[in-house]
Amino acid sequence: MKKETLFAVADCETDPFKKGRIPAPFIWGFYDGCDYRKFDTTLEFLKFAREQPVILYAHNGGKFDWHFLLDYLDEFSEVMIIAGRLARFKIGECEFRDSYNILPVPLAAYKKDEVDYAIFEPGERDKPANRQIIEDYLRSDCVYLYQLVEQYIVQYGVTLTIAGAAVKQWQKIANVKAPKTSKNFYDAVKPYYYGGRVECFRYGVFKTKFKVIDVNSSYPYAMMNLHPYGEISNVSRDLPHSIAYIQRSMITLIGACNGAFPYPDKTGLHFPNDNTVREYNVTGWEYLAAMDTGALGVHEITKVVRFSDSVRFDDYVSHFYKLKNESKKGSPDYIFAKLFLNSLYGKFGANPDKYHEHIIVKPRNIAQAENDGYEHCAFIGPWSLCAKPLDENKQHYYNVATAASITGFMRAMLWRAMSQCQVVLYCDTDSIACIDTGKLKLHPTDLGAWDVEAECNYGAIAGKKLYAFKTTTGKWKTASKGVRLTEKEIVKVAKGKTVVYDPIAPSFSAKRGIRFVPRKIEMKC
Repeated sequence: MKKETLFAVADCETDPFKKGRIPAPFIWGFYDGCDYRKFDTTLEFLKFAREQPVILYAHNGGKFDWHFLLDYLDEFSEVMIIAGRLARFKIGECEFRDSYNILPVPLAAYKKDEVDYAIFEPGERDKPANRQIIEDYLRSDCVYLYQLVEQYIVQYGVTLTIAGAAVKQWQKIANVKAPKTSKNFYDAVKPYYYGGRVECFRYGVFKTKFKVIDVNSSYPYAMMNLHPYGEISNVSRDLPHSIAYIQRSMITLIGACNGAFPYPDKTGLHFPNDNTVREYNVTGWEYLAAMDTGALGVHEITKVVRFSDSVRFDDYVSHFYKLKNESKKGSPDYIFAKLFLNSLYGKFGANPDKYHEHIIVKPRNIAQAENDGYEHCAFIGPWSLCAKPLDENKQHYYNVATAASITGFMRAMLWRAMSQCQVVLYCDTDSIACIDTGKLKLHPTDLGAWDVEAECNYGAIAGKKLYAFKTTTGKWKTASKGVRLTEKEIVKVAKGKTVVYDPIAPSFSAKRGIRFVPRKIEMKC
């Protein structure tokens, strides 16, 4: 490995979290691939780490470990914030990074030892036998993370994010140069760019047999179709004569659509099914799906946006899909392949106008930072976190039309499948819970095919991404985004009761700091 790519990993163990009390590290670990060192205090760890000319990774460090180092940063130093994480900063010779930005999976997806966290309690952790277990556990976490990061860097280089690495791999595999558009282009196409479809069609608890189906590698499959690329070439009120060109168009229309089209408002993304005439901005994929299924009635097309070129990602998808299928589940290559398959398209829709440069200053020096173009945006540890927009010469708009078309393809594919299923209960992006799949073609392995993920006989739906499905094997399939609820708690909410989620762990945020945030969880109809 080249000298400039030298890196190490770190991790810390803390008291088990108690309500209302911020944890404190009682042991740190540092591993560079050869030597492992442990430190009994944060100051001892930092005195060593700051002298090391390496990139030092901690998994989820930007929302956990690195927050314990905030007191030791230098005033007016730059910090990089990505999705609320402390993504990168320097102390002395050492550059600290969050490995979750390049490997957004739990470390357990690769390897992680089991441990009884009760032995971390004061009075228990200092017993010789328990102390040895904790030290072994900390060391194994460091070693496993090092192994995973090392394989990533050897194969894909040093990158800040997996999305950035995906773009580089696409350019290399397809022998192309990444596109560059403009803010004006982004603003013109953004109204057609939405996320996945998540919708509840039935709320409450029900005892009936139903199936959960999903798509095999949904977004990679979508990326193997042709999508718009290049600049806007034509804006008119007329649809192209070719279906292929309609697919790659963006369409604004006025009419009533029964469930097929996305409609955003201040409360989120909806899919109206009430015969009300509205203005919709949709992709060609969705327009054709609505027409084919009879969901769109009389309508007036007011704008059709066409593009100068098209693109597909066959080589890129085939490369990583083959790697995934040939790799052992849980191996580095398997993990990397899954991440790369799902990390490219989103970069095309990135909006650098929302990116900022950050520095930290003492609160009394906010005015000085403002003189340099920064504005106070939050308090982080003892510091004021100050931000200014990314300079225009650093902004890179890719092609939001490509991203809009890929996500539109998936919503259209989901709608076509839902139209064939009988009694749809719930859907989320690329999965459907329904009583029966009707005439929908299923296949367990084909790329882009629908397949039965679970046969269920009991369900509880309390809201979007808040459900508990009991399978016929007795296992539960659950979702509770933003909180960790048991299946019993989700069922309780689905019955109309309130569950108070009182986290034992604090939430870590670059802008909000470290807080305990109790939440009342209620049914969201």
